[in-house]
Amino acid sequence: MNYLLCLWPGAGGIVRYGRWSFLTIALLYGFVCCCVITVNFYWSEILIGTTRGISYFGLGVVWLILTGKAAWHEKICRKQRSQPAPKKDIFPESQTHYLQGNWFEAECCLHILLKNNPRDVEAILTLATLYRHKARYDEAANMLRTLELMEDAVTWKHEIRTEKRKLLALTSQRLTVSSDESRNSQTIKQSEEKYEETAQARAA
Repeated sequence: MNYLLCLWPGAGGIVRYGRWSFLTIALLYGFVCCCVITVNFYWSEILIGTTRGISYFGLGVVWLILTGKAAWHEKICRKQRSQPAPKKDIFPESQTHYLQGNWFEAECCLHILLKNNPRDVEAILTLATLYRHKARYDEAANMLRTLELMEDAVTWKHEIRTEKRKLLALTSQRLTVSSDESRNSQTIKQSEEKYEETAQARAA
């Protein structure tokens, strides 16, 4: 059956791939065949032997051209089928989770993106921002340092600089709060020691 289909240009492609290009080729060859048959059998009185032979020769040339055209289209179709399906871009999904505050889901999506492309600037920057929101400041700083070493991140330098300022402000605030807590604890400890000394002096 496959060999019979090959005798008519485009027929095999219609069966295997169902493309309009193959239907066009098959219809074009059918039109040429109809013209040759009509001229040779219905208007035979206007043709001489040599002209009739030329018409058959022309039909053979058309058959070769259209067969080659169909084979070229089939090669393209086979190549397209053999190519792996493009990977789904999950960055929009990670952004949706990020904006909804679903930190775990967003982080999972970003890690998948970075596994596929470790130099994905947008994914790294978003992950740094996510770490900042989760108070994982050291990891956020590491992400920003990674970006500063990447040439592809030049177009994102303003966003990176803004994120660094936000991270620095939070880090400084954390250090200030920690320092105040330490100072308060020392003051409380000193007050307790003085109270104990006063109590001991009164008891004596």
